Amino acid sequence: MIRRVIPFAVLLGIASCSGAAVNGPAGGSGTETGTDDGTTETSTIPDTLAVNLKSVSFDGTNLQVTIDSLDSTPVSVTYLRDSRLDLSGYTAFRMQEDALDRLFVALGAVSTDGSVQAVTVGDGGQFNTYFAGGAYDRSGTFDRPTGDGTAGSGQVSYAGSYVAVTNMGAPRDGGADDVALPITAGTDTSLTPRQPVRVQGDIFLNANFSDNSINGAIYNRQLVDTNYALVDVILVPGTINDDGTFEGVAEYDTRAPIGTYGGIFGGTDAHSVAGLVHLTEFDTTIDNEQEHGVFVLTQCGPDNTLPVCTNVASP
Repeated sequence: MIRRVIPFAVLLGIASCSGAAVNGPAGGSGTETGTDDGTTETSTIPDTLAVNLKSVSFDGTNLQVTIDSLDSTPVSVTYLRDSRLDLSGYTAFRMQEDALDRLFVALGAVSTDGSVQAVTVGDGGQFNTYFAGGAYDRSGTFDRPTGDGTAGSGQVSYAGSYVAVTNMGAPRDGGADDVALPITAGTDTSLTPRQPVRVQGDIFLNANFSDNSINGAIYNRQLVDTNYALVDVILVPGTINDDGTFEGVAEYDTRAPIGTYGGIFGGTDAHSVAGLVHLTEFDTTIDNEQEHGVFVLTQCGPDNTLPVCTNVASP
């Protein structure tokens, strides 16, 4: 179960675009130290991924969040389960205290072996800013695959679904996935909180535990709430640390940097991986858009037979 205290990051600008409005992230400063609950090994999450999320407790069914700030009271808030917003194996939660308070949406998952978990959370923006961030964690220690020199024993692959929340506002059209509390007719639109547009796609990672490197891509991406197709995101080679955490840079296929990614391996022989992606740009036609993504994946092999996994050597 995730139980951690993590940092938050800096203020960026705000802009608008044709269509849904885009808000800038809220500012913050300072770092607090994580604590271990006795069953979970805590790890440091980079500021660029944690962003505004200060602490989170998530077990796959229940979610408590401390974000900086303005979601609810008390400081640590229990989010409400809302299956209307579920995406591709990720469990959705929401929080909105009243119709004129920020609407936060969270998406999270626990690996099939229970070794790792991750969650991303954000609001769609209100009063020129938005708050968002994420967390990942592992139960137990890092079990590095040793490899025996055969194909699939040293370099392994992971595949599955990727989801995210953005700082763009979803249409308030009364549809099945419009979960915002209704606002009285005649209320000035400058007061309206936005529901974050969600992203859905697929992700594939290659990890080499002999040279401590990882890379991959996020593809088949789309803005779920507006049915808008997005370009692929390349996760360029990053470093796997001794504790099984990793970090890297996200780029367009033109090699233009657009964000960062990171995560943690867990389970026997690194059976599973969980992580986050923070994109400070995800579409060249929109200004100042940002995406806070999450992935929880199983190693290709007997426990993951997705079609893409048929192209890689099995461990």
